[in-house]
Amino acid sequence: MERGELVLAPFPYSNQRALKRRPACVVSASAYNEGPDVIVAMVTSSAARLSRPGFGDVLVEDWRAAGLLRPSVVRAGRILVIERPLLSGPLGSLTASDLRAVEEGLRAVLDLS
Repeated sequence: MERGELVLAPFPYSNQRALKRRPACVVSASAYNEGPDVIVAMVTSSAARLSRPGFGDVLVEDWRAAGLLRPSVVRAGRILVIERPLLSGPLGSLTASDLRAVEEGLRAVLDLS
């Protein structure tokens, strides 16, 4: 798996009581991804997120090229460490410019320089 690749992941709801399979963006480095786990950020097509992105949310400009079915947002503040066998895909990959925007969102959410 490569950074920027889009996969399907079982994301828990905020209350941790249920899961929903949804697109996710691989945000961990290739070297990390060689191990048993991968770090992903949630992808949503929620109209509320599209019209009012939250802190760290990144609008995917080239969503069709990325393999997404509709306009979407990568939620850099909703990350998950997950075992590779639980992921399916790939659905596609972010373009270089969208991946740079996601990296900026991660830096903002994690307060990294």
